[in-house]
Amino acid sequence: MRSLGLLLVVVSLAPLGGCGEQPADAPPKVLLGDSVCDYCNMILSDDRWATATIVQGPRGPEARLFDDFNCQVNYETDHPDLVILDRWSHDYTTHEWLKTSEAFFLLAPELRSPMGSNVAAFATKAGAEAARAEMQGEVVPFDEAWRRLHPSED
Repeated sequence: MRSLGLLLVVVSLAPLGGCGEQPADAPPKVLLGDSVCDYCNMILSDDRWATATIVQGPRGPEARLFDDFNCQVNYETDHPDLVILDRWSHDYTTHEWLKTSEAFFLLAPELRSPMGSNVAAFATKAGAEAARAEMQGEVVPFDEAWRRLHPSED
């Protein structure tokens, strides 16, 4: 009887084990060639462009993945009810995750992003400026890049 009680306790606690839960303060895992954009349903195939929005879900933080910065902007615009906990982008040069709010963005027609935003994130302004030196474009902070992809309707 005691082992049955122990089994019931273990089984009842199993859902709390965090099977695949997303930490609110960490970037999500992306499986290139397998993860799908939550906006356009394209497979994420190039981590230079991958972005993520961490939202509050019914069971805690959940990641929404995107294959291009404009998919992230469009998704959030289409879902104004989301509680956004954080945003992540990949550095175009290093391919490492960085907090989107701290990134510098290069807007350049020569950038060939998956869905045509032509926007790339960089961890430093110097990194963005170095890339800009090789192609025509403009370096802007996060809020300006966001505004350019989704101008407010004044």
